[in-house]
Amino acid sequence: MSSPLSNSHALGAAAARSAPLPDQIRRWNETATEYPRDKTVAQVFEAIAADQSEAIALEMGAQRVRYGELNARANRLARELRERGAGAEHVVGCYFERSIEMIVAFLAVLKSGAAFVPLDPGDPAERVDFLLRDARLDLVLSQERLCSRFGARSGFLSIEQMEASGLGRESSNLPRVSGPTSLAYAMYTSGTTGKPKGVMVENRAIVRLVCNTNYCRFGRDEVFLQFAPASFDASTFEIWGPLLNGAKLVVMPPGAVSLADLGREIRESGVTTLWLTSGLFNLMVEQRLEDLRGVRQLLAGGDVLSPRHVRIALENLPDCRLINGYGPTENTTFTCCYTVERNRRVGEAIPIGRPVANTQVYILDEEMTPLPPGQAGELYAAGDGVARGYFNDPHATAEKFLTNPFSTGPAERMYRTGDLARWRDDGVVEFLGRVDHQVKISGHRVEPAEIETVLRMNEGVSEVCVLPDAAENGHKRLIAYYVPASNDERSSSSDLRRYLTGKLPHYMIPASFVQLSAMPLSPNGKVDCSALAGRAANLESAAAPTSDATELERNLVELWKRILRVETVGLDENFFDAGGDSLMIIALHANLQKTLAIEIEITDLFQFTTIRALARFLTERSRAANYLSDAQQQAEKQREAFARRKRARAGGRA
Repeated sequence: MSSPLSNSHALGAAAARSAPLPDQIRRWNETATEYPRDKTVAQVFEAIAADQSEAIALEMGAQRVRYGELNARANRLARELRERGAGAEHVVGCYFERSIEMIVAFLAVLKSGAAFVPLDPGDPAERVDFLLRDARLDLVLSQERLCSRFGARSGFLSIEQMEASGLGRESSNLPRVSGPTSLAYAMYTSGTTGKPKGVMVENRAIVRLVCNTNYCRFGRDEVFLQFAPASFDASTFEIWGPLLNGAKLVVMPPGAVSLADLGREIRESGVTTLWLTSGLFNLMVEQRLEDLRGVRQLLAGGDVLSPRHVRIALENLPDCRLINGYGPTENTTFTCCYTVERNRRVGEAIPIGRPVANTQVYILDEEMTPLPPGQAGELYAAGDGVARGYFNDPHATAEKFLTNPFSTGPAERMYRTGDLARWRDDGVVEFLGRVDHQVKISGHRVEPAEIETVLRMNEGVSEVCVLPDAAENGHKRLIAYYVPASNDERSSSSDLRRYLTGKLPHYMIPASFVQLSAMPLSPNGKVDCSALAGRAANLESAAAPTSDATELERNLVELWKRILRVETVGLDENFFDAGGDSLMIIALHANLQKTLAIEIEITDLFQFTTIRALARFLTERSRAANYLSDAQQQAEKQREAFARRKRARAGGRA
């Protein structure tokens, strides 16, 4: 069992000099509430489980797990983990698809006193290997079917086998070996240096997020949906929000999910509190608005919200409270929240709101001087949600986690977000953009520099620059502009896409690759990003559809062009090579049903990724359905004829 470098608060104690905090801003930051700040996550959960042991804690499909049962299962597994060395400040990998077992594993790790590192089965094996090495994980819990991916690799343990071997163990709560400032989890985000950064979050930060807070209601009658990847910090809100407050957590089944699947789960499971990325929020508002009518609290974020979609939601969901949630992983999911008010006009931008309970926000200039309302500066976050720092990276920790000069408490710190913001006169914060080049893709934080670093390792690439590109609906995508190495055959867009697919998670794969003969330079010799942005129209594309395309193929071409935001698309062009991503696949699936009245499983769209292949599949399926329909009609006619003859014979005998 590994133990990370301490990355103690002192590592992030770079001194910050500043002017005094104005009284007005100090008042806006008076957010303290009474909450169990001296309890661990496990302790808070155990109190809930003791109080309502028969209440349903988890639900997935037909599976139901009560609070008492969940507590007992996690206790037995925690004892198994302790026998293998788990304890305070140790880390345990958790490699799970969405499942009941994943929740049991997280809780058991925390009860053992250790911290968990969520690993995404959807990530390339090379990235998972890096995380295993960087976090020094010598024990990884996983599902039986996923363990086989790593062969006989030491340290991978099946939770099914672990739970089976622990059935005879004591199921009572374990003696406490960790405290509120003990490490709870480490979650990896994109990094500017070309490698992911592990953000270390303590128990107290999670408890502060969901206990006696002010941005959201956490009543026992609420039903939450766990849908976000466990390696994405929205899952912290989704999982611990209900479980530390006695509510029900519905776990979305694993695998690809369509808008219809998501909407059906929300509706049939009676979900009342829901978190969606801004892109998914837009799609649900456009395509499945009716499925949101039972939701009482809808939090959206991860990127800038679309005012148009917010207006539609407000007009059509009168019983739903719509909340814009903002916050970096380094401040434990939410830093500021804004409830969109129905009696106020929705403007051109949705504010990120006020600091949530037990959180402080400062907007400072380059000299660390607090700025008055109306002036733009960099946003710093402080309070009980601030993470400990980065895994085994004291330099990055010291750069981003600074001593809080506005705090009267000892050794309190603040996190430098890199976001530009300003106060309004009423104490609400408006988000203005980024100081650096970081972007949000499908809610995930992405550093283009990390993608550039990986691409430069490809011998077919001489120079590269990755930039974001945003559509009118706010959906961001990445475009990689590159200069190939001379006469290198490994530098086509499809080659580079395949290369990155084996090294980076799907949301970090550029939507398009633009080949250049040379990078445009500014007078100071740096890459001219503004000149690059105008060259996106020169994307590689397969041949345009021929005149002999079928009507179905032509309809699919128009649909792809609209969703991919391209001028032309070839019948044999791969959807993902043309710039598609997982969110666009969801949009494509919804539009096939709505626009073309085509019923299809979303998993089929991952299999038939060209227009020609998809059209052939749909045509052959239609023919098979027609054949079955004809056969069924013929059989029905035969049954009716037989029944008539039988009635006629019976009448003759009478």
